[in-house]
Amino acid sequence: MTDGDFDKWVDSGCPADAAQLDTLLPGLANLDPITYDQQRERIAKQHNIRVSTLDTEVQKLRQRDVVGDGGAAAFEEVELWGETVDGAALLGNLVETVERFCILPEYAAPLMASWIVHAWAHDAADISPVLAFTSPEKRCGKSTAMAVVHALTPRAEIAANLSSAVMFRLIAKHKPTLLIDEADTFLESREEMRGMINGGHNKQLAFVWRCEGDDFEPKKFDVWSPKAVAMIGDLPDTLEDRALVIQLKRKESGEAVERMRASRVDELLPLRRMLARWVADNEISLANADPDVPEQLNDRAQDNARCLCAIADVAAGNWPETIRSALIGMAAMRAGEERKSKGVMLLTDIGDILELWKGGRIKSTDLVAELVSIEDGPWEVWRGGEPITSRMVASLLKPYGVRPERDAGSRFYVVDDLRTAVARYV
Repeated sequence: MTDGDFDKWVDSGCPADAAQLDTLLPGLANLDPITYDQQRERIAKQHNIRVSTLDTEVQKLRQRDVVGDGGAAAFEEVELWGETVDGAALLGNLVETVERFCILPEYAAPLMASWIVHAWAHDAADISPVLAFTSPEKRCGKSTAMAVVHALTPRAEIAANLSSAVMFRLIAKHKPTLLIDEADTFLESREEMRGMINGGHNKQLAFVWRCEGDDFEPKKFDVWSPKAVAMIGDLPDTLEDRALVIQLKRKESGEAVERMRASRVDELLPLRRMLARWVADNEISLANADPDVPEQLNDRAQDNARCLCAIADVAAGNWPETIRSALIGMAAMRAGEERKSKGVMLLTDIGDILELWKGGRIKSTDLVAELVSIEDGPWEVWRGGEPITSRMVASLLKPYGVRPERDAGSRFYVVDDLRTAVARYV
């Protein structure tokens, strides 16, 4: 079939029999990822097949080298479980499985389990939170947690020290569950890669433009795929905002879990098949879901929670309550550990100062003096062991819409402007 014939068939709306569909699939596989995503639901409906089935058949034809000269990619094609799968029991099974191998903080197991389901139902979501495992030191179980996620998610690919060029090509071609291990060794210095991970959080914005070929033709690459990150230390601020963060600790002497050996991947195949079947049977319900999310979460956390709450509602049983309680509990735990930006640190202390301040103005020099006088505060030794200056304060406040004014040769801040910024950001 020629390209012209394929285009005519796509536009015709006419169903094809099985033999015709076999000849049409290569044309679908050759579509760029964005166009395929736009066409897939209509084509599947036109031919009375599941979207997941169409995706599977197209993916088989896309199993080629990501960069172009390294052989065939070896992503597993999972056969659907032969019977209907109960969603509540499936989530329970997933929780038991992750707890077999991982020492997890409170609330983490049900959230990790529901994220694994999200990886299979990824295209049904509009927002995709990054699953992040962090720890203060080595040997806290990050690699084990990533290995468990690798064994339970679709087309999982673990990548340590991945380049950004390989990353967007890998995602565009294969839509893997991308697991970025040891991210502390390279992620902070790779702004382009962080931008792709951040951009892949929102389905509507999950693409990058790059020049390709001898003519440097601009080409759009899809970066929409489930992603997990493991690293020592804290996530970059912009990534942390888009992540479901699970902070791991070293296990105590009395704690014991099973070792996650390579042979477990085959052992867990039935669970992967059940996941594939449940999502195939429920993808329409998940795509159409508009779940209630906990009001206790901030706006971005509510966005991150939406796909997990949708899965919990469709799975039913006690999971709607369990997942929402876990989201609230994890958020409360994180709130006590949350790092503040320099600007928010400053606004927080300014808020305390203004509680006792009289008058509608505060001189820049007075504000600096108040900040420096805070016991055990950072402002007395802000830069190189020297106190913060009026200029530094002005620079930190500028992004929040607060600027000093000048009167009779002295600079001052309007107290109401400061209070507005404190109320908005602290």
